[in-house]
Amino acid sequence: METEKSDTQSKMIATAIDMIGRQVNLNFTIRGFAEQAGVNLASVNYYFRSKDNLIDEVERHFMRELRKTYGELSQAESSPKTRIVRWAERLMHQQMEYPGVLFLMVTKLISDGRQSEGVIELIDNSEMLLAPIIRSLTGMPEDDPKCSHMVMQLIAGVVTPILFHHGIGRTFGMNLKDPRERSDYVELLVNNILD
Repeated sequence: METEKSDTQSKMIATAIDMIGRQVNLNFTIRGFAEQAGVNLASVNYYFRSKDNLIDEVERHFMRELRKTYGELSQAESSPKTRIVRWAERLMHQQMEYPGVLFLMVTKLISDGRQSEGVIELIDNSEMLLAPIIRSLTGMPEDDPKCSHMVMQLIAGVVTPILFHHGIGRTFGMNLKDPRERSDYVELLVNNILD
């Protein structure tokens, strides 16, 4: 019985991850979601109680993935610059695969007026993990505000092309679907910001 409950909940979460993350759909109804997940409406209400709770669960899933991405910055066997490049490439890859995550976070921030745990964690992780690497590479003192500017430029440089790609289908002639082109872009981005 417990396994059946767990399977039902996992099935619903997987459907929500696909629906929100890949299909960029926040305008679903709980009834429509239940149909797509192949579960009854009572199950959705039992496990999540509301659409907002379901969306929050999807955000938590992607935050766990984001933590893994930020783990690239802690790989001591790689050079500091390599760690930043790998972090940026992995973050771009995730956003290409699941564009709805950005949409979800922006929607929560702008439309709903709710704080997004994801954005807060992105900022916190960047300050705790990315900023020290930048300071070590540049020799910048801890209180130099330029380090925060560089962190912001890196995040904007990774996120903005993805927004353009998914939002309007144009990225200044770049093919963001090509991992090699994304990699070349990230290398240039990191070099320009750190030099």
